[in-house]
Amino acid sequence: MAFKRFLVLHLQLYCVLVTLIFAASYIVGMIFAPEQNISYSQLVGPFILAGLCVLPTFITYFRKEPTLKQFIIRSVIQLAVIEVIVLFFIQPPENTIAALFYLLIGAIVLVIYVLAKLTVWLNKYLQSKKLTEQLRDFQANESP
Repeated sequence: MAFKRFLVLHLQLYCVLVTLIFAASYIVGMIFAPEQNISYSQLVGPFILAGLCVLPTFITYFRKEPTLKQFIIRSVIQLAVIEVIVLFFIQPPENTIAALFYLLIGAIVLVIYVLAKLTVWLNKYLQSKKLTEQLRDFQANESP
Protein backbone atom coordinates (compact mmCIF):
# COMPACT_ATOMS: atom_id res chain seq x y z
CA MET A 1 0.00 0.00 0.00
CA ALA A 2 1.29 3.44 -0.85
CA PHE A 3 2.17 5.51 2.19
CA LYS A 4 -0.01 8.39 0.97
CA ARG A 5 -3.05 6.09 0.87
CA PHE A 6 -2.07 4.76 4.30
CA LEU A 7 -2.08 8.32 5.69
CA VAL A 8 -5.50 9.08 4.16
CA LEU A 9 -6.93 5.93 5.77
CA HIS A 10 -5.50 6.96 9.12
CA LEU A 11 -6.98 10.44 8.82
CA GLN A 12 -10.34 8.77 8.28
CA LEU A 13 -9.64 6.54 11.28
CA TYR A 14 -8.84 9.64 13.36
CA CYS A 15 -12.20 11.22 12.47
CA VAL A 16 -14.05 8.00 13.32
CA LEU A 17 -12.19 7.75 16.64
CA VAL A 18 -13.00 11.34 17.61
CA THR A 19 -16.69 10.66 17.01
CA LEU A 20 -16.67 7.38 18.92
CA ILE A 21 -14.67 8.85 21.82
CA PHE A 22 -17.12 11.74 22.13
CA ALA A 23 -20.01 9.24 22.21
CA ALA A 24 -18.25 7.03 24.76
CA SER A 25 -17.39 10.06 26.91
CA TYR A 26 -21.05 11.03 26.95
CA ILE A 27 -22.19 7.55 27.93
CA VAL A 28 -19.56 7.08 30.64
CA GLY A 29 -20.18 10.59 31.94
CA MET A 30 -23.91 9.97 32.19
CA ILE A 31 -23.30 6.73 34.09
CA PHE A 32 -20.55 7.81 36.52
CA ALA A 33 -20.98 11.58 36.89
CA PRO A 34 -24.32 12.77 35.52
CA GLU A 35 -24.35 15.89 37.70
CA GLN A 36 -20.90 17.08 36.63
CA ASN A 37 -20.47 19.69 33.88
CA ILE A 38 -17.43 19.94 31.65
CA SER A 39 -15.63 23.05 30.49
CA TYR A 40 -14.76 23.99 26.95
CA SER A 41 -11.11 23.10 27.52
CA GLN A 42 -12.14 19.51 28.28
CA LEU A 43 -13.68 19.20 24.80
CA VAL A 44 -10.15 19.04 23.38
CA GLY A 45 -9.56 15.72 25.16
CA PRO A 46 -11.18 13.45 22.56
CA PHE A 47 -9.15 15.07 19.77
CA ILE A 48 -5.88 14.53 21.66
CA LEU A 49 -6.85 11.03 22.75
CA ALA A 50 -7.83 10.05 19.19
CA GLY A 51 -4.48 11.37 17.94
CA LEU A 52 -2.60 9.36 20.55
CA CYS A 53 -4.62 6.26 19.64
CA VAL A 54 -3.88 6.64 15.93
CA LEU A 55 -0.11 6.73 16.52
CA PRO A 56 0.19 3.01 17.41
CA THR A 57 -1.67 2.10 14.22
CA PHE A 58 1.42 3.01 12.23
CA ILE A 59 2.94 -0.34 13.26
CA THR A 60 0.45 -1.96 10.89
CA TYR A 61 1.98 -0.32 7.82
CA PHE A 62 3.24 -2.88 5.32
CA ARG A 63 4.69 -2.20 1.90
CA LYS A 64 3.61 -5.68 0.92
CA GLU A 65 0.45 -7.48 1.95
CA PRO A 66 1.02 -9.00 5.42
CA THR A 67 0.38 -12.60 6.26
CA LEU A 68 -2.59 -13.30 8.50
CA LYS A 69 -0.25 -14.12 11.41
CA GLN A 70 1.65 -10.83 10.99
CA PHE A 71 -1.60 -8.89 10.81
CA ILE A 72 -3.04 -10.52 13.94
CA ILE A 73 0.15 -10.07 15.98
CA ARG A 74 0.44 -6.41 15.03
CA SER A 75 -3.25 -5.80 15.70
CA VAL A 76 -2.97 -7.33 19.19
CA ILE A 77 0.10 -5.21 19.94
CA GLN A 78 -1.69 -2.17 18.58
CA LEU A 79 -4.75 -2.78 20.79
CA ALA A 80 -2.56 -3.33 23.87
CA VAL A 81 -0.68 -0.07 23.29
CA ILE A 82 -3.94 1.81 22.76
CA GLU A 83 -5.38 0.35 25.98
CA VAL A 84 -2.27 1.46 27.91
CA ILE A 85 -2.44 4.96 26.43
CA VAL A 86 -6.12 5.39 27.26
CA LEU A 87 -5.91 3.93 30.76
CA PHE A 88 -2.88 6.12 31.48
CA PHE A 89 -4.64 9.37 30.52
CA ILE A 90 -8.16 8.69 31.84
CA GLN A 91 -8.77 9.17 35.54
CA PRO A 92 -11.89 8.01 37.36
CA PRO A 93 -14.26 10.64 38.72
CA GLU A 94 -14.54 11.09 42.47
CA ASN A 95 -16.80 8.72 44.39
CA THR A 96 -16.23 5.95 41.84
CA ILE A 97 -14.82 2.46 42.27
CA ALA A 98 -11.58 2.72 40.28
CA ALA A 99 -11.37 -0.94 39.27
CA LEU A 100 -14.91 -0.93 37.88
CA PHE A 101 -14.26 2.34 36.07
CA TYR A 102 -11.04 1.07 34.47
CA LEU A 103 -12.71 -2.20 33.50
CA LEU A 104 -15.51 -0.28 31.81
CA ILE A 105 -13.03 2.01 30.04
CA GLY A 106 -11.05 -1.01 28.85
CA ALA A 107 -14.21 -2.60 27.46
CA ILE A 108 -15.21 0.67 25.79
CA VAL A 109 -11.76 0.96 24.18
CA LEU A 110 -12.15 -2.58 22.84
CA VAL A 111 -15.59 -1.77 21.41
CA ILE A 112 -14.32 1.48 19.86
CA TYR A 113 -11.32 -0.38 18.42
CA VAL A 114 -13.56 -2.99 16.81
CA LEU A 115 -16.02 -0.36 15.51
CA ALA A 116 -13.20 1.72 14.05
CA LYS A 117 -11.67 -1.34 12.36
CA LEU A 118 -15.08 -2.30 10.96
CA THR A 119 -15.65 1.24 9.68
CA VAL A 120 -12.29 1.32 7.91
CA TRP A 121 -12.88 -2.20 6.51
CA LEU A 122 -16.36 -1.23 5.28
CA ASN A 123 -14.93 1.84 3.57
CA LYS A 124 -12.28 -0.27 1.84
CA TYR A 125 -14.88 -2.89 0.89
CA LEU A 126 -17.22 -0.33 -0.66
CA GLN A 127 -14.36 1.27 -2.59
CA SER A 128 -13.18 -2.08 -3.93
CA LYS A 129 -16.74 -3.04 -4.88
CA LYS A 130 -17.14 0.25 -6.76
CA LEU A 131 -13.81 -0.27 -8.52
CA THR A 132 -14.79 -3.82 -9.48
CA GLU A 133 -18.05 -2.58 -10.99
CA GLN A 134 -16.17 0.10 -12.94
CA LEU A 135 -13.74 -2.52 -14.26
CA ARG A 136 -16.61 -4.80 -15.31
CA ASP A 137 -18.31 -1.91 -17.11
CA PHE A 138 -15.04 -1.00 -18.80
CA GLN A 139 -14.42 -4.59 -19.91
CA ALA A 140 -17.98 -4.94 -21.18
CA ASN A 141 -17.63 -1.77 -23.26
CA GLU A 142 -14.22 -2.78 -24.64
CA SER A 143 -15.20 -6.33 -25.63
CA PRO A 144 -15.81 -6.91 -29.40
